[in-house]
Amino acid sequence: MSGWLTIAKWEFFRSKLKFDLRSLFFLSLFIVLLIAASYAAAQTGMNMNNDIYRVSVTDPNLKPILEIDQRFDVIIVDVYTASNLFKEDTDVVIISPNVYFANTRKSASASDAIKSTLKDYRELVLTSYNDINNTHPVWLTVHYLERPESFQVLSGERSARPGAEGRLPSSDLSPEDIEAAAKGGISGATTVQPVQTPPKTIEEFSQLNRRTLFEIQKIATPSHFSPPIPFTAILYSFLFIFPIYFVSQFYSSSIMDERTNKKCELVLVAPLRSVDIVIGKTLPYLITTMAILAVVTINIKGLPTNLDILKSILLILATMFPIVFLFFALSFFSAILSRSFKELTFAMVFLSVVVSGYLFFPAMFANVHAISTISPMTLIVQLIEGNSIKTAEYIFSTLPFYFVGLSVYGFGTYIFREEDLFTQKPIIEKMLDSIELYLLGPFGSIFLLSIIFIPFVYMAQLMLIVMLFNLPLPYSLLAMMLSSALVEELVKSIGIFTLFKRKMIPLTLKNAVKLAVISGAGFFVGEKLLFIITLAPIATSVFGSVMSMGALLFIPLVIHITGVMIVSLGMYARSVRWYLLLVVFASILHALYNLYILRGVMFG
Repeated sequence: MSGWLTIAKWEFFRSKLKFDLRSLFFLSLFIVLLIAASYAAAQTGMNMNNDIYRVSVTDPNLKPILEIDQRFDVIIVDVYTASNLFKEDTDVVIISPNVYFANTRKSASASDAIKSTLKDYRELVLTSYNDINNTHPVWLTVHYLERPESFQVLSGERSARPGAEGRLPSSDLSPEDIEAAAKGGISGATTVQPVQTPPKTIEEFSQLNRRTLFEIQKIATPSHFSPPIPFTAILYSFLFIFPIYFVSQFYSSSIMDERTNKKCELVLVAPLRSVDIVIGKTLPYLITTMAILAVVTINIKGLPTNLDILKSILLILATMFPIVFLFFALSFFSAILSRSFKELTFAMVFLSVVVSGYLFFPAMFANVHAISTISPMTLIVQLIEGNSIKTAEYIFSTLPFYFVGLSVYGFGTYIFREEDLFTQKPIIEKMLDSIELYLLGPFGSIFLLSIIFIPFVYMAQLMLIVMLFNLPLPYSLLAMMLSSALVEELVKSIGIFTLFKRKMIPLTLKNAVKLAVISGAGFFVGEKLLFIITLAPIATSVFGSVMSMGALLFIPLVIHITGVMIVSLGMYARSVRWYLLLVVFASILHALYNLYILRGVMFG
């Protein structure tokens, strides 16, 4: 049996025993009591909003009407008593046919609630006649028009979507366009074509009004029409991301527990490779998380009764997998770097917030395609709503997750050894250990290390786009240039810093120049390869230009080499203790070059 499979089986059965029988008993009892209490509350009509508004009425016929809403505590009084109650603690007084409410927020809310209740009562009365055609003669057919919007440049102009030449921008549709959309849609403008017809019976009418939270409304009466809720991607993201948070906590705590109790020593002395141990410890949690996400997906999409639904479910899971993979990679690396559970908690919370921001914020820009497709959650929302996604979009959104996850797992596997697991080394030292072990390996080189770090730079710069997008121009671009340059110069020089600090090679002028050229060339090659593969969706944007600097070749190569050369020669001239200051200085020069290239765009 393969070593990783043995570790996986052991990890799975060991994880089940983290709760003793007593804990499992009380946990099961708590779940049963919670379900019973919820069922009892549903059957008895118990509600937290019961009797929050006190209403005094002089007409006894109003009491049963208002009492269909549990929020009202209705009392019947005469006119004189009603006038006195209005001065005391009654929120609303109804002296037929007039309604009186006080100048307070609660009284105003009670007044709005009464309007809503009377509207619902009128709806119930009309529905009780069981004649839908006469009681609801007006029906609205809802057509949803796309509002495609190009990436905003400095001029603020919008470009029409491809294939829609000669048409007005989607935000300024003419009456003719709207009429055409109602009959079948502008070419490529409608995203949802109504397929429903007005209901014929009460049952069909009731079913129509029982829409789920995310279901798009296609036909409605004027009183029941409601626009779709905004930021659906955020709600979907929470449903999918929460299980990942939950399982990753068990995953990281399992590794941390073995480190603190030194149980992992027995595994390390076994005739197994570190990569087998890591795969075996990760696989049970990865499979469990994907199974939970499959249940969530089926609950949203429904059972795969046809090939289209099955394909959509599989695509959603395929889009979620790199997210799960990156979360687990960061959890694994955090558990190795942390010296205590307190540090692990801080690291997990920080990394979870960063990755969640990367997933949530871009998905909020639904009308700015270059931004929204940065997040895989945008693709998931499109699949849930019945749309299709392109292969290029999938690669653009998920490839950074795959690359970064693999790199993090790789560096974590290098330090999955006794010298780093059971010592109190600082976090920086452990990170340098992982880079040192890579450079000592059979494939270790400064050239490949710069290429490996490209996905980290890529994700960091995409996150910077999300964070800086709403800043006013040109300040957002200036901040983007400086931040991007800082990230690039840091990753290009970290390998050289490790070689010099750990005295793996002599700190000579020849080595400083040679390593700078190799590192800059490696970063340049990796950057252009990644640009060809993934950056096409935002290549024409201003922010895309900052990341890739267009199609220039020779000058960016010189700049990349010059930036790392400054850091390398600075460490040779002074010492490695000046490393961070040298990186900042090189970043400023790099940002000034970017500013010079984009001066025409920024200053018009």
